[in-house]
Amino acid sequence: MKKSLGFASMTAVLLVLGSYHYGRPTSKPSKTYALPPRSILICGIKDRPCVTYSVLYHEATTAFGDSHGEGVTDYERKTISLACSKDRFENVRALEHEVFHAALWERGFRDTDKWDLHAWIYFSEGSFPLLFHDNPEFVNYITAGY
Repeated sequence: MKKSLGFASMTAVLLVLGSYHYGRPTSKPSKTYALPPRSILICGIKDRPCVTYSVLYHEATTAFGDSHGEGVTDYERKTISLACSKDRFENVRALEHEVFHAALWERGFRDTDKWDLHAWIYFSEGSFPLLFHDNPEFVNYITAGY
């Protein structure tokens, strides 16, 4: 039976982001928010070098799957397209969701794959730290948006 990993992925993100910032000097919170990244770099792939996904933003439409705060990843074109929302949290959540789809895809995982708990933990330990290390703008955007 396929289990939802949404809660686990959010927990993993928060743990990794927390450890990424642990021990660094704290600064005063900014009154402005981080700009969304224009691209995402995915490294650590065994059979090829790093892959860059362009991140595109557009106004929401009435088309299915294109309402405010939703996105789609085109694995062949290496693009993530997001329909902007007025809710900053929804924009961050949508980008994070699509970035995780891209990271999984580039490592050979497909939507039809079934995972057990240990497979998820091993993937999280290897992929998310690299993803966050290689994309500081993405990390800033997530932490400022939440």
